[in-house]
Amino acid sequence: MAENNDIYQELKNRVLKGKYNVKMRLPTEGLLIDEFHVSRYAVRKAIKELSDDGLVYSVKGKGVVVLEQTPQTQEINLSLENIDSLRALNEAKNLNKTTIIADFQQIIIDEELSRRTSFAIGIPVYAIKRVRRLNNKNAVLDINYFNAQLVNNLTPEIAKGSIYTYIRQQLKMKIAVIKHRLRIEHAEKLDYEYLNLGINNCVGNMVSFAFNDDGKLFEYTESHFIPDNFVFNQIIKL
Repeated sequence: MAENNDIYQELKNRVLKGKYNVKMRLPTEGLLIDEFHVSRYAVRKAIKELSDDGLVYSVKGKGVVVLEQTPQTQEINLSLENIDSLRALNEAKNLNKTTIIADFQQIIIDEELSRRTSFAIGIPVYAIKRVRRLNNKNAVLDINYFNAQLVNNLTPEIAKGSIYTYIRQQLKMKIAVIKHRLRIEHAEKLDYEYLNLGINNCVGNMVSFAFNDDGKLFEYTESHFIPDNFVFNQIIKL
């Protein structure tokens, strides 16, 4: 029995190689179930991933239509519809991913940090720097501040994995709203120190403010990334 990701990868390869270009349709769900010996859920999940990639589109009465291909880029593709401080990298496929904890400490918000993060002066926070290595290259620097009163007992081990998984599963906190700002900035000393910028003298910066379902700000994060390593896509389905 094929794994879900195996079905997705096989269908993606076929689409990119033009296997379905004559009819511009994927085989029916029933045919795919028989071919891969999987459940209907697994087939639908693979088709949804292809749709999220902008490769196919489901049309009532026509089935799953294969879209004519646009150029494939070599950069890391992320969706603008589901950007979570570049946490989408955790789900990205075919990437060799490593997280390095560059700094982990608990500090008190002062006036300068309050202006930057919107946390109130005097609140204890975990201040964390995490380097995301993608395909053996330092590509993303996450600068995190978590309210230690709301996100308590954080450790470097938790930070090396998924802090959001810890928040949801261990702390049972509901993450209600995340606000993002994407901007391009001049690279600073910190960026040159932690990122493999090469000839780049600027960085992309995804700034995030995260709130729980009580409306409390529990996280401020800046994700600095090498701009020519990433492409942000938005697929609009009408």
